[in-house]
Amino acid sequence: MGAGIAQLAASHGCRVHLIDVRREFVERGVENINKSLARLVEKGKLSAADRDAIFARIHPSVQAEPTTDSRPSTVHGPGDLREVDLAIEAVVEDLDVKLTVFRQLEQSAPSAVLATNTSSLSVEKIAQGLKNPSRVVGMHFFNPVMVMPLVEIIAGRESNPAAVHLAFDTAVAWGKTAVRVRDTPGFIVNRVARGYYLEALRLLGEGVGGIDEIDNVMRIHGGFKMGPFELMDLVGLDVNLAVSTSVWEQMNRHPRFEPHPMQQQLVKQGHLGRKTGRGFYAYAGDHPLPAYAVQRRSFEVSPLLSDAVRSFAARAGETRSGDTEQYILVRILAAVLNEAAIALGEQIATGGDIDLAMIKGTNYPKGPLAWAEQIGHRTVRGVLKGFNTTVAPGRYEPAAVFAE
Repeated sequence: MGAGIAQLAASHGCRVHLIDVRREFVERGVENINKSLARLVEKGKLSAADRDAIFARIHPSVQAEPTTDSRPSTVHGPGDLREVDLAIEAVVEDLDVKLTVFRQLEQSAPSAVLATNTSSLSVEKIAQGLKNPSRVVGMHFFNPVMVMPLVEIIAGRESNPAAVHLAFDTAVAWGKTAVRVRDTPGFIVNRVARGYYLEALRLLGEGVGGIDEIDNVMRIHGGFKMGPFELMDLVGLDVNLAVSTSVWEQMNRHPRFEPHPMQQQLVKQGHLGRKTGRGFYAYAGDHPLPAYAVQRRSFEVSPLLSDAVRSFAARAGETRSGDTEQYILVRILAAVLNEAAIALGEQIATGGDIDLAMIKGTNYPKGPLAWAEQIGHRTVRGVLKGFNTTVAPGRYEPAAVFAE
């Protein structure tokens, strides 16, 4: 992630210091940038001269000079950061580690806006460890940085508006779609998207559908680019679980965000998705195959809920699928729409930015709030009340906006 941000900045004319704590980490980042630029040249998207100019703007360094390793290297000690305008942290999702990095940045880059690339931690908590917390903002990029268009700009409680504006304007100048969001667990994307993953896991655990069946429903009938299990495998089950756990803890363990035991079990077993060759799917052959055995069970739906599900599906534009497929689609989609509406009610962002973030950050076919408008607030409320009564009381409490 850090290497991707460095390449992005350098590609837009910025002089970049790429810093890590160990030489091999920095060298790996430089190698990744070099390979990325080489691919662009091979595809004719970048000239060799432009590649060289971009690479020349990146100055790799380590936090402290190595004392035992005498290998030749192009990596040197940190340069002078006193003139840096913007410092972006992209280290592991650990609050203590981030606090250490920001305390160092506060001293070494005294005039810079300090931005964290955290995906789920509180910007305010990261800023609390500094003498001047107003310098800290969030700039949440999405991976791969050079491809994904969205950047969430997060204002903490004490963030200086000028610092927030600089982060926003910088993201736009780098060719990104920037959205503003108030500091809240998961921000927009990682909060609203929890329903897409967690509801699919619950349906799987209940035996309503299999892994590939649920994925097919969301791709074919929901219009999503990838099904929830395909997407979790691509992102990494460990990463997805860590974000879910972080949001759940920060949301006072509300049942909407509770991580699922099946995912926890796979992570414990080391089955993390594509990067380990197995997650919900096995990737040993030419085509991925479901790798998690689930016992299918029959389930009953009351006539009232059944009518609500059919009405929701029809208004969402889906009339071709059978009852089980519609039930799967509606449960997952209703959870996503409800979370977006709850976030809107909490004023974490504008409705337009919430929709834009979900389209640009996760490739959703429509913004969830626009989708809810299409389906109708009364219809969405009706199906949520039905799920809240028959599936899990409290988990599907409709957002206040759906009562309007």
